[in-house]
Amino acid sequence: MHSSVISPIRKRAAALIFALVFSVVVAACHNNNLDSGFGIGFTTVTAQPGGGPFAAYMVTIDSVVLTGLVNGPVTVVDIPEIVDFTKLTNISELWDSASIPTDTYTQATITIDYTSANIAVLVNGAPQQATVVDSSGAAVTQISVTVNLDPVNYAYVLPTFATTAAIRLAINFDLGASNLVDFSTNPATVTVAPYFTIATSASDQKLIAIRGPLVNTSLTEQTYSIFVRPFFDEVNTAGSVTMFNSGSPTSGCVANPANPNAPQGSVPQGTCCPPTTPLYTISGTAYTGAAGITQLSQLSAGSTMTEAFTTFVPQVTPSATAGFFCTVYMLGGSTLEDFFTDGVEGDVIARNGNTLTVRGPTLDETANEIVEFFPADAQITLGTGTIVTQDATANVGLNYKSVSVGQHIIARGIASLSAANVVTLDSTGTSSTDTGSVRLISTEMFGSLVSNNSGSLEMNLQGINQYPTSAYNFAGTGTSAATDAVLASYMVDTGSLAVPTDLTVGGPVWVDGVVGPFGSAPPDFIATVVEDEVSHPATLIVTYVNSATNNATAFATLNDDGFSINLGNSLLASAQIHVGAEVIDLSSLPATPQIMPQIVPAPPAPITVPSLTLTPAQLPPTFLPLFSLGSSANGISCYNLFNKFVFFLNQQFAAAPPASVAAITAHGTYNRATNTFTAATINVVL
Repeated sequence: MHSSVISPIRKRAAALIFALVFSVVVAACHNNNLDSGFGIGFTTVTAQPGGGPFAAYMVTIDSVVLTGLVNGPVTVVDIPEIVDFTKLTNISELWDSASIPTDTYTQATITIDYTSANIAVLVNGAPQQATVVDSSGAAVTQISVTVNLDPVNYAYVLPTFATTAAIRLAINFDLGASNLVDFSTNPATVTVAPYFTIATSASDQKLIAIRGPLVNTSLTEQTYSIFVRPFFDEVNTAGSVTMFNSGSPTSGCVANPANPNAPQGSVPQGTCCPPTTPLYTISGTAYTGAAGITQLSQLSAGSTMTEAFTTFVPQVTPSATAGFFCTVYMLGGSTLEDFFTDGVEGDVIARNGNTLTVRGPTLDETANEIVEFFPADAQITLGTGTIVTQDATANVGLNYKSVSVGQHIIARGIASLSAANVVTLDSTGTSSTDTGSVRLISTEMFGSLVSNNSGSLEMNLQGINQYPTSAYNFAGTGTSAATDAVLASYMVDTGSLAVPTDLTVGGPVWVDGVVGPFGSAPPDFIATVVEDEVSHPATLIVTYVNSATNNATAFATLNDDGFSINLGNSLLASAQIHVGAEVIDLSSLPATPQIMPQIVPAPPAPITVPSLTLTPAQLPPTFLPLFSLGSSANGISCYNLFNKFVFFLNQQFAAAPPASVAAITAHGTYNRATNTFTAATINVVL
């Protein structure tokens, strides 16, 4: 189609994996007790952030092989998919729904392909294509990583077709633990050693994205089903699933005096989707609840693309580990995707009239099955025919003027590429095949608080998503030049939101939401969430220079209650906490020298369902903390219990020769007042 200095990644077609692949429609409340010798597996993929240097991390994940006690190695996913891990830090995505032979599975092997990797890092606020190498400095192709599952949370596949007995393989890719970035070279060099963990009880704190063409709808059950086509795939079918319309009394439930949320065929403790009203945005029009299912029922099966963002509600039976995918919001039709237009995702850094300048563009050529990331800024043209929607919000009255500087967007239109590899997109919607649309995606602003008033706050803006504010030109954002957005006094409309009471003038503040319409400021931003430091997700990243001697001395303390980092270790290269765009160097914290902060494990979250709170004895929690140690070369071992993790880590240090720590990452929240980092996941790279 065009010449490019950047190798495009084609959305490779692949055959489905088993001779016995069952087209399972996951309508989790329907039971089938036939002993088939197979069970069902849901494979999801997510990522943990790496501290902010990556503008794109586009690679191909090839396969997942489980090793069972009886069957030995069994390939459970064998459809290579292009993944941009930078887009998976806030969500999980369903990769596959397939049948798996009955067995107890103790480990998994994930194969990732860097042959056509498209990895970009931020240099002076702009994306730069990186050179990708392995630890020896050689070019990277395929790497297979073996992950040992937690010994008390193996993947148990039961002999049934029922989705209530499905297993969950929750794959997590840790960007911080997997990569070492050297900015002293030009271009920057990324040394990769992919670090995966796998849990059988996933973190459902993240919404699960489920993408694919519509199969059918049920107005009676208030459900719709799709064939799974994850990530950028336009060809394959990785199983099929059903999404439930949250809040509907007919979502697979029957009236039960003891528990009106009990599913059909389950024990009384069962539950269905919580009583919320999901949002459906279909071809630019918003519908809620049952009206969304009704609209879907009138669309063409097979050709209508959908993407649902769901929660997962487990069925509460003694052996159940699966349940309902409950729709929170859903996108469908032409404003999501069609074969007549191309898509561009990125951040608006300037607007001149109706032309947007977009940084970090990812071009999705749907019909040609090619996806590329470009370091050069893209140009997108809007017009009066451009359809504008806001994800997860039924915001009416949006138009082409609603897209302003600072906004993260996904636009569709007619794309072209210049000889200099500059993407342009006509999103005006002026032809019969150009729907011309823009989706406003939730955007995060970070800065220090200037003032906090009822219904609004003022902040000194310091970062927008992963980009520094120096990348943005706010000319034209105000009703006049005098009211254009100003970094030192960025005005945020907080409306009736609950604003943290511990925000202090000069202290950090994070707001999520959308930028106000172009030419209308103030306000500059309309917030949907306001967070303080203690509640915003944080990442701890500690790295060491290459050596075989930094074993247990990496830790100042290490016991069953937690650990602290030895900042006096001579091999320490960097130790930072990243809270969104905020970067905290551990050496700057007011604590006892060489011992800071205390990293403690998070307790398992309780299972909360309508009218019922459960205990781990009844069912694995919807979120189990996951701790791991190892390397891509020698294997990675996962543990849900922190004391087991500490025990086996100490065994590594007592071995001959003792293990060497290459990196430590943790993900959770940071409390500056107590100098405590509460970690839901901890990974120690050896």
